[in-house]
Amino acid sequence: MPGRKKTPEAKARVTIRDVALAAGVSVGTVSRVINNNAKVAAGIRLRVLTAARDLGYVPDVIAQSLRTNATMMVGCILADITNKLFMTAISAAEAVLRKAGYVIVLAASNGDINREVEILSMFDSRRLEGCIMTVSDENDPRIIEALSKLRMPVTLLEREMSLGIDCAFTDQFSGVYQAVTYLLTLGHRRIGLITVSRETRPGRERARGFRKAFEDFQLPVDEAWTAFRGNSPEYGYRVAYGFLSAKSPPTAIIAGANEMVGVVQAARALGVGVPEALSLISLGDTDLMTIHSPPLSVIRWDHARTGELAAELMLSRINNSGPDDVRKIILPTELVMRLSCASIHGAAGGA
Repeated sequence: MPGRKKTPEAKARVTIRDVALAAGVSVGTVSRVINNNAKVAAGIRLRVLTAARDLGYVPDVIAQSLRTNATMMVGCILADITNKLFMTAISAAEAVLRKAGYVIVLAASNGDINREVEILSMFDSRRLEGCIMTVSDENDPRIIEALSKLRMPVTLLEREMSLGIDCAFTDQFSGVYQAVTYLLTLGHRRIGLITVSRETRPGRERARGFRKAFEDFQLPVDEAWTAFRGNSPEYGYRVAYGFLSAKSPPTAIIAGANEMVGVVQAARALGVGVPEALSLISLGDTDLMTIHSPPLSVIRWDHARTGELAAELMLSRINNSGPDDVRKIILPTELVMRLSCASIHGAAGGA
């Protein structure tokens, strides 16, 4: 084609036959060395490895996976890869898997069920060993059907489904129950809750803990101060701004870590002081919670350990080393009191 710049020809790929010829051995011997077969003499192994290094030989991983039926790759699907709490968990999972010789392939669904189904199908067709994931809606028939058809094992992170799937999650019920109970003892009655959808385990369990705390104090729950469609600072801002603009606004708000960013911004925009006029408790601990003035009280859990356990569950399925029964691991949560809560009469709560 006129005017098109010519590029140098690609260097021919070094093959296993080239290594065999250079080392003076058979192709089968090279294959055994590459696959770390112990039945190869040390001198021959050294000769093959030296020839491979000198030639710049790189094993064809795809061909190897077709022969061994093992790609040594585990998929990971997150609804939001900007969520620091989930990324902490996945980073810890990656470390566990890497130690076992596996590589993580990370994909973001952005909360789109169709995208989750598409990614699962892609992972499965490419023979990944398994998948660690969060689903956006545990009750959606599309994701239920997709999961039920997979050949590879799946471990759910902070999710729970009745499909015989292993899962690792945290005790969000107890976390919110502790937060609401603490605020009620400080005299608060108008308490807001801004969190994720009840179509996921965290949303359901947080709603349950919220209601239970009010029930135990024999107080009614005002659903007007609850919002269950969040997972972003923008959502937190929009909902909190509406709450705080009401004639009789909430005196306290509990929100997910992502939503709490927006809650803080809304309070600042409206000139609502923390904790003088508004007490705050975040569901999840991030840098913002300690940097904010005053530091925010939080419900905290070990994000990294959750990821490690998810990876360990996955490895046991890949290696068929665990029990056949579905395994569900739940980690505790704790209330960490800082300086963002005050009694309804104005005395600061927490240390």
